[in-house]
Amino acid sequence: MPKLFISELKPNIEIASHFVASEKQLKTARNGSVYLDLKLSDKTGQVSGKMWEKAAEASTLFKSGDIVFLRARTELYKDRIQLNVSEILPVPAGTCDPADFLPLCPHDRDLLFENLNKLVAGMTEGPFRRLCQALLDDSALMIKFKTAPAAKAMHHAYIGGLLEHTLSVMTLAYRISNHYPTLDRNQLIAGAFFHDIGKIEEFVYDTHIDYSDAGRLVGHMVLGTQIVDKLIGRLEGFPVEASLLLKHLILSHHGEAQFGAVRLPASREAFALHLADDLDAKMNAIDRIMAGSKESEATWTGFETIFGRHFFRGFPTPDNGGEETSDDQTGGRP
Repeated sequence: MPKLFISELKPNIEIASHFVASEKQLKTARNGSVYLDLKLSDKTGQVSGKMWEKAAEASTLFKSGDIVFLRARTELYKDRIQLNVSEILPVPAGTCDPADFLPLCPHDRDLLFENLNKLVAGMTEGPFRRLCQALLDDSALMIKFKTAPAAKAMHHAYIGGLLEHTLSVMTLAYRISNHYPTLDRNQLIAGAFFHDIGKIEEFVYDTHIDYSDAGRLVGHMVLGTQIVDKLIGRLEGFPVEASLLLKHLILSHHGEAQFGAVRLPASREAFALHLADDLDAKMNAIDRIMAGSKESEATWTGFETIFGRHFFRGFPTPDNGGEETSDDQTGGRP
């Protein structure tokens, strides 16, 4: 049967379709009954699901990351669609198109990569440009870089998301350095290029996006500094000071320890990079929230827990009932 995508779900309908069971967990309700708590995904988004009957038995049939077939009824819960699952079954390998389940970058990745190359080419000669060029010249790393997502869910969470996000932060870095001439432009651009490079090892993305073992145990900032060390090992006479400054940018770009920063930004360039990265990530996340609102005519989105607020979508467009405006209403203008 044709695949029903998550973006097509409406409240209070019966559905039967394939999804990735990206997360599953057996939980106990207040009344003592066991239920199956699910995160289900495809290339258009993610939806929560609950299975109340025969939950423990169903949980043994598949593992997290498997493609499953399920029957369910859609419900609205806290302004979001949720699935009340009645049946869930594993799907034999090769019977579904993997392209249905992994979201893709909405932009031409070849063009994004071409624009990124132009930004590197515009850097002045020096150690930071040499290192950026060494990264571009590593074909194995670049294949991963052009494919990897930038996050599991928060922002740019799709194939090619890392490339899109990195290019955007590099572009912001150029503009910020133009406005604040005390910034070291080359250092800031290199920091923007390398700040998330560790994400090529942090995620796996076969049927869905999830953290790799290295991602959970070490994280993309440390993985990124390891990539820097490997590249520097190929460059004769690379300055120790430049290496330290770049690693500081990578380790501090989340800004605060509570958000995962290994070090607080301790240079102008590190502070500027953190703000550029944070801005691009949050704007992408807000765009996703706006686009994903089920109530397309609503003035406000549902409550977004991560941001702790509703977002304003704009005032409703006035409805004239399809009637033409009279001359009196336009002041006699043609």
